[in-house]
Amino acid sequence: MSTSLASPIGLNGVVPETPLHLRADEAIDLHLHTYASDGFWDPTVLVSYLAEHGFRVGAVCDHDTQDSVIEAIEAGNQRGVRIIPATEVTVRWGDRQWHLLVYGIRPDDEREEAKPFLELMRDQDARFRGLAVESRRLVEASGRPLPSIDKQVNGRTMMPVHVLRAMIADKHVPSLKEAAELVVALGSHFTTDSPLANVVDAAHQAGGVCVLAHPGRADLGPALDAEVLDKILAETPLDGIECHYRTYTDNDTTFYRELAEARGLLIGTGSDSHAPGAPVDPRPWRAIWAADLLGRLGITVEPVADGPVWEHGMDPLAAKPAPPETPSEVS
Repeated sequence: MSTSLASPIGLNGVVPETPLHLRADEAIDLHLHTYASDGFWDPTVLVSYLAEHGFRVGAVCDHDTQDSVIEAIEAGNQRGVRIIPATEVTVRWGDRQWHLLVYGIRPDDEREEAKPFLELMRDQDARFRGLAVESRRLVEASGRPLPSIDKQVNGRTMMPVHVLRAMIADKHVPSLKEAAELVVALGSHFTTDSPLANVVDAAHQAGGVCVLAHPGRADLGPALDAEVLDKILAETPLDGIECHYRTYTDNDTTFYRELAEARGLLIGTGSDSHAPGAPVDPRPWRAIWAADLLGRLGITVEPVADGPVWEHGMDPLAAKPAPPETPSEVS
């Protein structure tokens, strides 16, 4: 089901000038956010963290924008960390939203093949910015002032998440869930999306690699199962799924790795870190776990000398299964 490219792509749709070869156990994290969307990492600080903690590769995947990508790449060049240009696009398939990680397309790519994807990204970004302005207007018009909005935006482009966070900081609502519900009740929205097939098609024209983000996160909608995945693949040529993720137990990781391997899909690894400790710091995933995905991005990984690539117990930071419920004592 995966779409093959003539050669591995690099930072501008071509093989990188400087090849990168990793040992199987070297640290990577292919799902990171900055303050360009809903994170709090300064891109330069994020790259410094990666360098200081021994990461060789990271990917900046801000939601529906690539505003931090070039800065992060340049910082990575200075610190010896390969930063993969990426973004996490909000897409729609079926009756719900999904998140799609698109790797390998720089926002300054001037090739004709990249224009459809970059235009789609500009449109998506503009829609989010418009929703932020409208949401703020409606919230303040409802008698709920947002004096903390400037602190939330902090000189960046205002996005809907900044309005939601200001609503919490200014004590109009207790959580993001209630903030989003209030925005909808006031007649606006806090999110937008593009059809999955359109995004994948445009990304593939540019030589990008499309990986479905955190398919096991049931808080965003029902967790992905084999039946739904096969329905998606029948309509849209995804390249891979994120099989290693911060909330996954070993059982979850094994399940998604087996789904991917049985369908010839690439395997992604990502912490989804948005800030220091929020919800987690970048995670040192082993490069070998995403070797084929890295290969598509022009990065080679040394194979393991012996033993399995993945098995239970290899990830000391894996989430632990919830303990079984204890029947209530009968009185």
